Amino acid sequence: VSMQIASAIAHLSGLLERSGVTPQLESSATTPLTELREHSVVLLGGYNNQWTMRLLEPLRFHFVSGPNELIVDRMQPQAHWSRDSSLPYSSADDYALIARFRDASTDGWVVVFAGLGRNGTEAAAQFATSTHYMQLLRDQMGRDFSNHNVEVVLKVNVVDGKTGAPSILAVHLW
Repeated sequence: VSMQIASAIAHLSGLLERSGVTPQLESSATTPLTELREHSVVLLGGYNNQWTMRLLEPLRFHFVSGPNELIVDRMQPQAHWSRDSSLPYSSADDYALIARFRDASTDGWVVVFAGLGRNGTEAAAQFATSTHYMQLLRDQMGRDFSNHNVEVVLKVNVVDGKTGAPSILAVHLW
């Protein structure tokens, strides 16, 4: 586990515990659908998490499989976000998806924090656990989204392998 993923786990676990929830960490590779149906689920990671890939696939913003790792916009197919492969990994800006939605296959709430790379995943967790960033999201949306499905695309600068501050690129509420 990279330091960025460990940081994301710590941020999210701390938030859940402060909310009175005891987090249970499971590997996506060994977690069956029946277990996802037993309670709300938080998915961490993108391409390394089969459940993230599967459950995000029908949504507006989602990851696509293939030679290039991309976040695409189903409503605007020309819009997509990817790391600059000409730059070293430790210097290429990263992108992330945060999503919260009711899923028909689990019959429950699913929350996703997933980057194209580990810096994006860390930034997504930092964003969602920060009152400052969540207020920026509320301000941009112009309304409360606590009872809605929501997807957010983030960009994060990466400098010498370190995760910078995230910025909101796109939001979808339904």
